[in-house]
Amino acid sequence: MRKTVIVILVLILSEVALAKNKKDPTQYPLSAHVVSINTTVGDHASVSTSSYNYQTNQWTYGNGNVSGSSDATVQFQIGNLIYTGGYGCRKKVQVGTDVHARLEKNKKLFILTDDGQTCETHVRGIREVLKETK
Repeated sequence: MRKTVIVILVLILSEVALAKNKKDPTQYPLSAHVVSINTTVGDHASVSTSSYNYQTNQWTYGNGNVSGSSDATVQFQIGNLIYTGGYGCRKKVQVGTDVHARLEKNKKLFILTDDGQTCETHVRGIREVLKETK
């Protein structure tokens, strides 16, 4: 009986440690910029986007509607790569913000926002960002 209580106590403390560790910025070594969020509503999608102009070194932002989109996605830029993820983070991040990120080999992206929210998404696609020529 006593061993069972000790085992249960150790498991509970392990869960608390893991939960606390999940919000530790050092566990998210990458910085990701939220490039776009596509929220599907029926046959129409609401899209928020940002784009980077290499000539002016400035981000620009926009909103719009897209017909015929059938998927909710979030795009994150890490370095010169854009990662398209599923709907897992769309309610936790905002376009134009930078978040802490961790990418795992199983194509899973883990995000930590500055206000301590966490989310994860499967990477559905990766593409390279080409720099504009002057």
